[in-house]
Amino acid sequence: MPKKMGVNTKAEAARARRSAAEADRKDRAAKAKDEQYWREAEGSKTRAAKKREDEAEKRAEAAARRAENRKLAEQEQREIDAAGRKPDRKAARVSIPVPKVTEAELQRRREEERQRILQNAEVAKKQQSRSADEEEYERIVMVENTNRDDSVIEAHSVEDAIARMAVSEPALPTDRHPERRLKASFKVLLSLLIIFAI
Repeated sequence: MPKKMGVNTKAEAARARRSAAEADRKDRAAKAKDEQYWREAEGSKTRAAKKREDEAEKRAEAAARRAENRKLAEQEQREIDAAGRKPDRKAARVSIPVPKVTEAELQRRREEERQRILQNAEVAKKQQSRSADEEEYERIVMVENTNRDDSVIEAHSVEDAIARMAVSEPALPTDRHPERRLKASFKVLLSLLIIFAI
């Protein structure tokens, strides 16, 4: 039976492979030609020539670093020498003149210094003797006595405290329902906490 009229997929795939291989070969040839052109334009540099150039660059950089270091060392030495020299007396005379201090100014400064020393001595004496002036004494001694205060409730147990305290709300009737009893006991406990916190 003859083949149907149509496209042979295997033949098409083979043609595509051949055309791809041909395109790849042409690309490689073009790259090789381009490489050859640039090699000729650059000139023939062997590995030895490249190595010599690299070494020359390194030597030049090292020489530049040494020159820079030498320059910095000389500058530093000049600064050290300038700092070590005695100052020129004539230059010092030309600089800003020191203002004259009169005898009255000296007397005033001595008086201020004497007052400051006396104040420091008085503070030190107070600290040693632990004496207080009237204001401090009143502040320390005149403190309200809370020992006989009626608002403070003294109790040895919670039941005793509950019995002694006066609740501002009317007394709650005893309730047989557990949730309501819980609510009433919570109110009492809350009022106790408020009183003890004060």
